[in-house]
Amino acid sequence: MNIKDIVNDMRDEDFIIRITPYHENGAWDGDVQVSLVSSENNPLGEEDFAYLSHLCSMLCSVIPVIEEDEYVRDALHSFVLNRLHDEPDDKPSYVADGNVLTLTSKTRGNA
Repeated sequence: MNIKDIVNDMRDEDFIIRITPYHENGAWDGDVQVSLVSSENNPLGEEDFAYLSHLCSMLCSVIPVIEEDEYVRDALHSFVLNRLHDEPDDKPSYVADGNVLTLTSKTRGNA
């Protein structure tokens, strides 16, 4: 999936977490900028929009947390290595397409 496909597939209710690496002379320097993107035309109600914005903010907060907390970093690392390609019926579904990873999961309002 390329950028044009992603942009064409975007819907007004989508939230996008954008990670932009900082680099010098073509080499990543280890820093990233994390941005949360949503449409001005998002049709969600105020409460739902706030909830999803908060969920996305928590996802974005993983980056500084894993830098500071070895236990969390190791737990997430283990999860990715051991469960990323498992797809039981009631578990989250992961699809990798190039450098885009899509997670589909029912949060049941408890994410």
